[in-house]
Amino acid sequence: MIFIASLLVVLGAVLVAAPAQRGGAEELGASPAVTSPAADTQGLSAYLQGTVLDLSGNEQAAAKSYLSALAEDPDNMNLRQRVLDLSLTNGDIATAVRLAKTLPEVEQSTVSRMLLAVDHAHNGKIKDARRDMRLAARSAPGLLQFELLQAYLDFADGAKAEKLVHRLQALPLPTALEGRRRYHEARLWLKEGDYAKALEALELAQAAEPSAIFTTLLLAKVYVHQGMGDKAEVLLKAFDVANPSVGMIMPDVATLEKQKPFASTLDQDMAASMFDFGLMVWAEGALTPARQLINMALWLDPEQTYDRYYLGVLLEMMGDLPAAKAQYSVLKDDPALGDGVALRLAEVNFKLGEKAEGWRAASALARAHPQLAVVHRSLALMAFEREDYARAVEEYDMLLKDPALTKAERVELLFARGAAYERAHMYAKAAGDLQQALELDPANAQIMNYLGYMWVDQGENLEEAFNLLKKAHLLAPDDGAISDSLGWAYHRRGDDATALEYLETAVEQDPESAEISDHLGDAYAARGNHEAARKYWQLALDLLDKGDVPPHEGFRAEVEAKLKR
Repeated sequence: MIFIASLLVVLGAVLVAAPAQRGGAEELGASPAVTSPAADTQGLSAYLQGTVLDLSGNEQAAAKSYLSALAEDPDNMNLRQRVLDLSLTNGDIATAVRLAKTLPEVEQSTVSRMLLAVDHAHNGKIKDARRDMRLAARSAPGLLQFELLQAYLDFADGAKAEKLVHRLQALPLPTALEGRRRYHEARLWLKEGDYAKALEALELAQAAEPSAIFTTLLLAKVYVHQGMGDKAEVLLKAFDVANPSVGMIMPDVATLEKQKPFASTLDQDMAASMFDFGLMVWAEGALTPARQLINMALWLDPEQTYDRYYLGVLLEMMGDLPAAKAQYSVLKDDPALGDGVALRLAEVNFKLGEKAEGWRAASALARAHPQLAVVHRSLALMAFEREDYARAVEEYDMLLKDPALTKAERVELLFARGAAYERAHMYAKAAGDLQQALELDPANAQIMNYLGYMWVDQGENLEEAFNLLKKAHLLAPDDGAISDSLGWAYHRRGDDATALEYLETAVEQDPESAEISDHLGDAYAARGNHEAARKYWQLALDLLDKGDVPPHEGFRAEVEAKLKR
């Protein structure tokens, strides 16, 4: 997609410098692109400490160490850029701005120029902000996000909405961005007081992006304050039906009536553009740049609760649960977000080990919102984690009754309920759900693997199980769990020579799995290679000690018994 490619090129300085994501689906960056300080021992020590912290994902501590190193080696531009990058990631925008101001002209990046532009605008220096924004925009002429920032700066400098809207409409944009363009056109019309044109733009934006929260909220708010509360109510109800997962964070008409009509400062306008920029980059999997842009938006508009909520969601995705909890905790009393934040806090607390608190809060939300599937999904996942498989099945039963489920949703729920049945040793019911899921999604290698392995482990339907696992391996040959299952099936068939081939591959593909190491040990033992068997059984125990979850109760004792024998 050409548009997104240009976004990632524009943010190249951030992407190159950022270390690998923790908890993300990709690895955007590499090792810190920093040259070692040539100053004294203290500076070198701080640099080395920062590097270790950086590579381990501790961005805040790394930034502090790098700052100490930078004090001893102020001419190290690579180090200065890295500290700027980390400061943005940590939400320390003041430090990032200070560093951007000290970069020589030839060292300025797109991101540092954006920082300078928003800082100048924040301090009322509109002409300086326009200059820096024009320089930043040279890296990607015609990019909507830069055009929006320039439009808001031009409006603040006296340009009329009509001229700016005409300029935005002349941009050759993909259809996917039509809703974003219309939304910001509406904001410009509202700033000028033309509610008729604003409503027209918002209705077009909502039609183009019916699931966009900010567009729906602003349209509903304008309806309310233009005396069209009935239209706002219809809009919000339709949005809730179409987007049940976010319905809990949407206000009702009564809440909107208590809010003031739309009015925005330049800081809020630029924050809206930065947040949109962050969401678009996030959608392409670039989590660190998204976090940096949302941090910039919150620095400009710290009272924007939805920006903070989505920052919490992003931090969860990145695996920084304490930071996510901190963001949600700020919002827990917000009347508009209310129970949506309570659900996020319940899930985060549960993941952080506060399982009783998380379960109690989620259960209370289920009683308060018995019709909301998103709450029952949370309860089902928590029940499974608590090994309360009967309760997990109950929750999945309820979710599967929904006639509006898509095929993909039904497959997901059948798979999940089948897994709960399997853990509860109700193998016939587990097989029934997994077979139903496979009928709906016959090329799903993960379901094939689960069903095939369960049958092999129980000694049932062995030929069918073997065929399922061979097919799954053809579909996903690089999946360690599937290689392990097929190897285990060969072991159960008595073909340990072939079993070893697949199990050795499985250990290479998934070296952190205690269960796979145990299986390889069993296959070696069956071949009479007891030294190798002991090696992999011991490795299985070591992996358990490192935190790998045992596949079933008593697994450790079983492995220890084999070692003793």
